[in-house]
Amino acid sequence: MKLQTLKFALTFGSAFVWFFLIVVDVCMFSRQKCLLGYQGILASLEGLPFGEPLEFYDDQQNLDDLPRGLNHHTWEKNCIKTTELLCNFPIFPKAPDKRRIINRTVLIQLKDTETDAHRLFGFILPTSKGEYRFAVASNGFAEIWLSPSKNWRAAKKVAFIQPLYAKPTMAGAHFNVSATQISSEIHLKANVRYYIEILYTLGTQDKLEKFLIVAWKRPKQSKFEVINREFLSLFINDGAKDKYNMFDDDLPDAKSCATRSIHDYTNKHMKPETLPYLEHSDVSRALHFCAYQPSYLVDPKMFIGRNFTRYSGVKRHVRKTNTYPFSIVDGIARFKRAHVQFHAEQPLDEEEAWSVVLRYMDALEMNYDSKYKLESIRRIEKKTDPNKGGRYLLNLVVTDRKLGKRYLLSEYVFQPNGVNVPLCYPMGLQWNRTADVYLILTAKNLGRWVHHFIKNVERIVEETRDENLHLIIYDFDSPDIDLKQALQKSALTKYHFIRKPGKYSRTTSFTEAIDSVKDPNAIVVTTDLHLDIGSQVIDDIRKHCSLGKTVYAPQIVSLACGGSSSIPKGYWYHYSYGTIAMYKQDWHNFGGFSQAFSNKSTWGGEDWDIIDNAVRSGLEIERKRSQFVYHYHHSKAGMW
Repeated sequence: MKLQTLKFALTFGSAFVWFFLIVVDVCMFSRQKCLLGYQGILASLEGLPFGEPLEFYDDQQNLDDLPRGLNHHTWEKNCIKTTELLCNFPIFPKAPDKRRIINRTVLIQLKDTETDAHRLFGFILPTSKGEYRFAVASNGFAEIWLSPSKNWRAAKKVAFIQPLYAKPTMAGAHFNVSATQISSEIHLKANVRYYIEILYTLGTQDKLEKFLIVAWKRPKQSKFEVINREFLSLFINDGAKDKYNMFDDDLPDAKSCATRSIHDYTNKHMKPETLPYLEHSDVSRALHFCAYQPSYLVDPKMFIGRNFTRYSGVKRHVRKTNTYPFSIVDGIARFKRAHVQFHAEQPLDEEEAWSVVLRYMDALEMNYDSKYKLESIRRIEKKTDPNKGGRYLLNLVVTDRKLGKRYLLSEYVFQPNGVNVPLCYPMGLQWNRTADVYLILTAKNLGRWVHHFIKNVERIVEETRDENLHLIIYDFDSPDIDLKQALQKSALTKYHFIRKPGKYSRTTSFTEAIDSVKDPNAIVVTTDLHLDIGSQVIDDIRKHCSLGKTVYAPQIVSLACGGSSSIPKGYWYHYSYGTIAMYKQDWHNFGGFSQAFSNKSTWGGEDWDIIDNAVRSGLEIERKRSQFVYHYHHSKAGMW
């Protein structure tokens, strides 16, 4: 009986071990969370040194049957001069401009080329076992990443060179310029695939031909040699995708970018808010309420058409906002030459800002038994009505003394003209912290940027846990994206999309998309492509949209070539009204686009037309700088 029990235990134990190994193998390949503590297991396995490759990662297939060469992806016309800029380009590495195959690890590029950056990746196939060294030569930025297996996630940087090491006249295979050019000895086995990746950006030297040479020194060899086709194998056969500039989730991430933590934005404005907002009901007794109807608004009942020409809304009826502290983003020109009426924002005097804040805090203290303590001023915004007074949006950090917790207090107050007139809450401007917000994107043949937008909204939802944020995409039957699949694969749950054939029309697509929103008390937001949007923008939209009162048209940042939301470089987009937010009911009331713009399929004027119609209906336009929205430089070739 004991013998039978022992046999059974051994059989069961062996079966369990084989089952465990199979599950681990599946988990490693699929990256699924199949095992408790799977992240620790993966980290441990991927952290093994080069001398201990993971055997079960290597195929048993005949290596002679593998397609030869390396995948060669390039990015063009974006002024990407460094690896850091490349990593901060939002569609790198999943959406290259060109896809090719390269048969030798050598690149020679003419100085007048439009290509900014190269990525070579695939597998090396050693034919002999032993110690190898890898070397790189370039007059740009170049890195070699090598994995101890075919698993790209385990790749480590083994050699690199930067222009500061190289002489301006450097050319050819000089591997003695910097100690970092040559790797340490790496043990490789014969007939095993090892993932390799090479990143190359051109640097700032414009007067010379650009070049990249990657070589290896094989066992028993005395010299470095360029790696030729017989030792290279493709990661993916994606030649068919080169016809379209597609976003491809099957492509491996760039390990160089992961180690730079590009999602830890250096731009503070792109970081999520960490403090909760007080509700208006928490401070509603601090002030009495007063009517709010600025004298500068158009009265629809008294509207005289001859005094309102096309685009008068933008040119004559958008009032400047004064702010403290003044909106400054490092790297962005504070003032770019533009007509005065298009400067959305001016500084607010510090003394005035503190005066209104202290008077409000006095009222709050009096009516709430010193419950709240002022910690700091985040931002004060003022709009002036010469005939009636000044309206302020106070954004403050306060502490609830009883709870010991810090909150954001964000409230509109109005200071009527006159002597010793108290502050009041302007009626109708108490913003809804939980209003549904619909971001609306329309596109044709720009699938990779649609993918980026989806991922951008995913990140916002992840950072904010906002249950009232929705996405609508209207696509004109683009062949470069499976929109349904892209949305289903995302983490988003509150979205819908519309696909129709035909020529791109901004007016048609936005009209139909907004009509698809059934809730009149939801906020609808028109957006452009080629954007990076910070998560704070959603509450910024809610603050500046009031039903029957205001429409929000933020002035966004236009990035110069090479700029990014992480490392901004550019200017404020004075003339752009591509992002406009309002309540669906207000859109319905003023009728959306004018009849003259109905079904328009060319660019120009449609956004200003929205402002015209909103102004004519008596709505106030909120226009100020938004540090949370960045528009990328891009070529207009092939758009629509």
